[in-house]
Amino acid sequence: MRSLVALSVLPLLLLTQAIAPSKAKVHGFSLSGTVDRLDEAKKTLVVRNASGKETTLVWTNATNVIGGKLAVGQAVTLKYLDRDGKHIATSIRIGPPPAPTAVSR
Repeated sequence: MRSLVALSVLPLLLLTQAIAPSKAKVHGFSLSGTVDRLDEAKKTLVVRNASGKETTLVWTNATNVIGGKLAVGQAVTLKYLDRDGKHIATSIRIGPPPAPTAVSR
């Protein structure tokens, strides 16, 4: 009887795994905005998006910075991961976000 109950629960368990992917499968988040604050000694920056929300991020030696040297007031587009309670920038592109491309049919 127990094995029958266990087998009846298995499809529900598999279904919930398919609907809600684990955070481990997320490969990064995107963010665009303006550099509001910058601390090169601590390798931190605060980016303010178009709606005014501020996000604090850190960068490492492995972070790929494209387009020059970071400075306050610059428009940036970046990718980041969440690790150890921090937003860690994996790539930072200085300049406005790229324009969306039209899909031709």
